[in-house]
Amino acid sequence: MPVIEQASRHPLRRMPEAARAFRPAASDASLLPVYPSPPAILSLLFCGWVVFYYLQGGVRMPSLGAVRFELWSGIALAALAITQRPSFRSPVTGFVFALLLCIAVQVPFSHNVPVSSGIFVDRVVKFFMMTVFIVAYIKGPRELKWFLAAFLFACLKMGQEGFLGKVTGSLVWENQGVMRLHGATSGYQHPNSFSGMAVATLAFIIYLFPLCRRWLKAILVVLAAFSINIIIFTGSRTGYVGFLAFAAFVVQKSKRKSRALVAVLLVAAIGLPFVPAEYIERFESIFTGVEKAGHSSETRREILSDAWEVFLAHPLGVGVGAFPAVRREMFGRLQDTHNVYLEVATNLGIQGLIVFTLFIAGQLRLLSRLTAQFGGQLASMAELAGPDSAPSNDAGLSHRRDLLLFQQTAKAAQGFIIVRLALGMFGMDLYEIYWWFAVGLTIALYQIEQIARRRTDVLVASRSTGSGSRTGATTLPDRLRMLRPAGALS
Repeated sequence: MPVIEQASRHPLRRMPEAARAFRPAASDASLLPVYPSPPAILSLLFCGWVVFYYLQGGVRMPSLGAVRFELWSGIALAALAITQRPSFRSPVTGFVFALLLCIAVQVPFSHNVPVSSGIFVDRVVKFFMMTVFIVAYIKGPRELKWFLAAFLFACLKMGQEGFLGKVTGSLVWENQGVMRLHGATSGYQHPNSFSGMAVATLAFIIYLFPLCRRWLKAILVVLAAFSINIIIFTGSRTGYVGFLAFAAFVVQKSKRKSRALVAVLLVAAIGLPFVPAEYIERFESIFTGVEKAGHSSETRREILSDAWEVFLAHPLGVGVGAFPAVRREMFGRLQDTHNVYLEVATNLGIQGLIVFTLFIAGQLRLLSRLTAQFGGQLASMAELAGPDSAPSNDAGLSHRRDLLLFQQTAKAAQGFIIVRLALGMFGMDLYEIYWWFAVGLTIALYQIEQIARRRTDVLVASRSTGSGSRTGATTLPDRLRMLRPAGALS
């Protein structure tokens, strides 16, 4: 679990003046706004459900699968979430419900209503529950740490299975003319899905790593090794593209771009010799269109051409998951789009494509803003620190660690979305859980920032009062009364 280190080990120790600037008196510390915290048992139950879902517990434990444990536990969590009165207020909430509306409208007007109805219930409503759960159960740093720990633990388990599957050969078999690593469960059995999971996991590994204790860093290093093993040996061109997109994102977001670029090139130089020649040939076929075995590239081009023709013929959409049926009617071919953007365009129409674009762009814009806002709070606290500051205290240091956690999680969420967008060029991902995972985390971070900003205001007021009390400054309680009410969200 990526728990933030104690002050004695945390990187903030290297900045004593900035880190130790805030020491409200014991009576003042009680005035700090608190994060609205759901009962710990509910947050832990949600985290257990996250692990169960990602590891497909119903498949691994047939007895639980037979009683549909995942479904009933999800329904119970949904009912309990209502008791927490979750607020979905955020700049992206309108796009969330607009996308849900676009999808819902396409069910009764679909060219294949039975298929559309099944997808809507099983892969839209069900996966939207992930957003509801995150918003309801992640209210502050404690719950966020637990959630990230649960998600990364599930990824660690899948990574361990991939490693053993490669070593023993139990998960390696021929696919499209080459030997490729597959996942242990149906959800990630296809090499592209397995590789996509591993690439997306790297976003959280990279950005949470600097914040973790030493033993947690060791676990993240192991998880990174497992992920790279999966990315390489699945032989997934989709995964390779996703990895390159994430590397470009890391370099672009880095404050020291040249150093980040050198690090990426160094990792590539070290890792490239481990990539089998047939996998390199597969990647090159993206650009050359020539494959040593199979006709995957040719088939993809044919699918994309057919999808474009279907979109032109039905600009308002053919319905949720109805593209294969319409393609069969028009061209006598059945395969789906293998491209999330054409999947959105053909299924939901031009209006759905516009809403989906706003849905994604809104998240990326908000996450970028939150990253800057958390950074601004850290900077404002550091700037107000002076040589005559009071000694450090738990409240000030704890808040700084929380701000770092929020900021890094926002960066990781951005990287996660970028990876999914890159992977979407080669996969039908519209009705997957990835988007609901990302938007839930985005809304939760937005609401957390509202409380975090007010905590920063209080600590800054405490510091200002401490400095100005000798010159007749207003008292801290007076300063606090000028702040917003403790339970308000702006």
